[in-house]
Amino acid sequence: MKIKLLLFILLSALIISSCSFLKNPGRNSGEGDNDGVTEMPSGPSLPSDSPATDEPSDNIDDLISSMSVEDKIGQMFFITRRMNEDGQRQLSLDDDLRKIIETYKPGGFIFFEQNIYSIPQTKTFIEDLQESSTIPMFIGIDEEGGIVTRLNKAEKLRSTQMPDPYTIGLTKNPENAYNVSKAISEEIKSLGFNLNFAPVADIFSNPLNKVIGKRAYSSDPEIASVMVTEAVKATMENGVIPVIKHFPGHGDTIQDSHTGIAIVENDIDRLRNVEFLPFRAGIEAGVPMVMTAHVLTPHITNDELPATLSKTILSDILRKELKFDGVIITDGLEMSAISSYFSEEEAVVLAVEAGVDILLLPRNFETAFDALLQAVKNGRISEDRIDESVRRILKVKQEYIFNASENLPDPEEVLGSEAHRNLAERIREDSTR
Repeated sequence: MKIKLLLFILLSALIISSCSFLKNPGRNSGEGDNDGVTEMPSGPSLPSDSPATDEPSDNIDDLISSMSVEDKIGQMFFITRRMNEDGQRQLSLDDDLRKIIETYKPGGFIFFEQNIYSIPQTKTFIEDLQESSTIPMFIGIDEEGGIVTRLNKAEKLRSTQMPDPYTIGLTKNPENAYNVSKAISEEIKSLGFNLNFAPVADIFSNPLNKVIGKRAYSSDPEIASVMVTEAVKATMENGVIPVIKHFPGHGDTIQDSHTGIAIVENDIDRLRNVEFLPFRAGIEAGVPMVMTAHVLTPHITNDELPATLSKTILSDILRKELKFDGVIITDGLEMSAISSYFSEEEAVVLAVEAGVDILLLPRNFETAFDALLQAVKNGRISEDRIDESVRRILKVKQEYIFNASENLPDPEEVLGSEAHRNLAERIREDSTR
């Protein structure tokens, strides 16, 4: 299997050979056939239980040093394809999407309801995506519980309809957050997903907020914090990557950043004492990935850059003050709070300069890719800076994907199981007591 082969490469090949990992390292590399397909070296694989003789970080650095700039930049993009070239739902890996994956080598692919129809179709789509990618991809989905679900909108696939986070918070029982996240992780993992864009770490502190609302666990930062902690732990313990969102907090806004600019009017003291608490809790629990919010924070940054593009918010506060050393991923760059005010090219470069590692859902992936590549070539962004992000990305992949078991639970038995349905019903009942 490809993942086992990659394990061999990461943990062994460079130790016993001076050859490069990648024979044809990428698009526009100027070496060999310029078709963008990265080839893997031939050779026997070590047994799966063979010990590594180098530290994991050493092997990641070896892999990075063998990658072209194009390969590295590809890892920094998380893309999707809702509809195919014929205007039909993208339900499989067709030739056009395969060409994009093989040429640009994106680090991740997110599924929306347009990509999900049935269990066999979804599993095959995910397997084909992974087979088309030299380095295994993040395969992500939004399954928060409540209204934010993709699986429950599929025609012939039904997962458990879990209560929304706010309902879980009303029970004031952290075990409920743990058990729901465990159940969600089991269900999505059975299909092949390895990343969930959850839990929401925002606080429902503004009753006029329409975009977060009951997606948050509570209006009480202490309750929200303990729930986020348990959700993060459960997700990680079940082999799925959790992503807490939306930093520095989207719960005390009126505007929806999907449709326009959202403004956080609070100062830094308020954020430290309220909004930051669930994020700090998630970070202390070991969360590997944090998603940014496209919100303005005028009383903190004194500029008109949304948090996603703000070095103050991401590098100074999230990295240095909150001591987060994992992967920073943007919210969707196609959202109006970014796309209506910044060009594709400007947004991706500013985001990376601010400290972002992964760029989620640019409107035009190829344009965004070329903009970041050009920024490296003209010296605006150094290749060392790109390496920092790729190192973080590969570290998470090494922990959750490269070493993952290929024996997934049977989705027919896991999705919508009686145990999961009973859990959901019990929590709904407990929330009203």
